[in-house]
Amino acid sequence: MTPNILVILGAALIPFLVAFIWFHKSVFGGERWHIISEMSAEKAASPVKPLKLFLSIVLNVFLSFGMYLFSIHEAGVFGMVGGDTALMKTGTAAAFLAEYGGDFHTVTHGLAHGLGATLFFALPFLGYVVIFEKKSAKYFWVYLSYWLVCLTLMSIVICLWGAVPV
Repeated sequence: MTPNILVILGAALIPFLVAFIWFHKSVFGGERWHIISEMSAEKAASPVKPLKLFLSIVLNVFLSFGMYLFSIHEAGVFGMVGGDTALMKTGTAAAFLAEYGGDFHTVTHGLAHGLGATLFFALPFLGYVVIFEKKSAKYFWVYLSYWLVCLTLMSIVICLWGAVPV
């Protein structure tokens, strides 16, 4: 299996879509979010510079590709044959893919990997931010739950459509 680049790029948009809803005034946005994040109204009102927006897109693509590597087990076989798709059609790699390839491309598997990525990556990173930048527990829970939703949706999309059979 090789990555479906269009799906990887599409999954990279999920954090933007979730943020649009998550930080909306009726959820955590508006005055409440400014208080939780300790952000001034002036700073919140200033537009995001194009370079920073571009960098956030690049970071989302990296995150999406990382979720592909984390969620699609056949990516390990692809890596072990040095990225040579011809070698995936013969020998041990072909036998492994014949027996196990295509398994675990389900919503449930995406849920499991989204939860795993949240617990083993997002939680520790956010924990450091909260501890050393002295952020509140509310800040931690808002962001941890945001990343749980994002990573889980990304993993589900990638599990269902993110791998192309060789």
